Amino acid sequence: MKHSLATTALACSLSLTAFGASADTTLVYGSWAPSTDPFSRAFPAFAEQVAAQSGGEIAFETHFDSSVVQMRTVLSAIDDDLVDAGYIAGSVYQAELPIESIIANYSSIESNPWALSAAMTEVLTRDCDDCATQYDRYGIVPLAYGATPHFYLMCRDAIEGFSDLEGKSIRAASGNLSFPPFIGAVPVSTPTVEVFEAMQRGQVECAMGSIFWLQSYSLWDVVDYVLDMPVGQYNNGLILAFNKDRWEDLPDAHREAISASVPAFIAEAAATGTAMAEEVRAASIERGVVWAEPSAEMRETMQAWFASKRDEVAEYGVGLGVEATPQLLEQVEAKTAEWNARVDALGSDKDAFLAALTEALEASAN
Repeated sequence: MKHSLATTALACSLSLTAFGASADTTLVYGSWAPSTDPFSRAFPAFAEQVAAQSGGEIAFETHFDSSVVQMRTVLSAIDDDLVDAGYIAGSVYQAELPIESIIANYSSIESNPWALSAAMTEVLTRDCDDCATQYDRYGIVPLAYGATPHFYLMCRDAIEGFSDLEGKSIRAASGNLSFPPFIGAVPVSTPTVEVFEAMQRGQVECAMGSIFWLQSYSLWDVVDYVLDMPVGQYNNGLILAFNKDRWEDLPDAHREAISASVPAFIAEAAATGTAMAEEVRAASIERGVVWAEPSAEMRETMQAWFASKRDEVAEYGVGLGVEATPQLLEQVEAKTAEWNARVDALGSDKDAFLAALTEALEASAN
């Protein structure tokens, strides 16, 4: 561990929060995500669970808002011991973590934050030899994966069908870039922070993005219409990845305490994200945003794009050098379907989901 480097960086941080400051072991967690992000807001519950599991022997110092690590630096920050653990967004590490990038691009897989987070945690941390190889190459130990609430098509004006968008600009990125041309529209990669102005000026007709953008970027002031049909989601990445040396240096009891608390982190994040999404939706309706039911033809078109996207992702993965991408996608789909069924049965019962995930992770660890 390069303690002097970490100490210097942490002293400069303006967003440090300590959980269990009197503990024997203090672990540093860095995230590029805002402190208002569902995963950031869920972290205290995870830290408290770890403290309880360890008898108060483990504490966390957390740094959000890119104060210590940024989206494109977190992998090296973990590998170089700047932080002990962090949140890795798979979409920006195509070369280093191609499997993460493949899953991030498979945004069209039909699921929800609860099921997808559970399914990907099982696959990536328990049952994927190729994943273990790539993680080991960069000195990280994956513990938890996270996915966000659905993305939606948000437009300046109402549309009766996708044909209304032919030739018009739609802001899309990453896994959604192929949708605009699929319906005859034009994809544009306007930076998220500039989408409001672009829509206000009429340069962009619609945006495919997170429901949270309506509030966080004030899109509800320029968006009159939201198609009430998910267009996928952002498959974020590893919300908890440890430096391998630091992880292996921890006593067995400490590793067990952290691992046993992972389900609480995932459950809290899913519950928080779901509640936040519901709040934003309600607030947008109060502001006059119309959430419109799609026509049968629009649903059919979306399903056709989802099907084409699957083949696109398979080709993308092979292009990254992951020859087993077709088999990986089959594994991802099977596990996601399994968790979709579980979540459908459980509803949004956080405690029931927590119990189911705890049981599943314990079983797959044996």
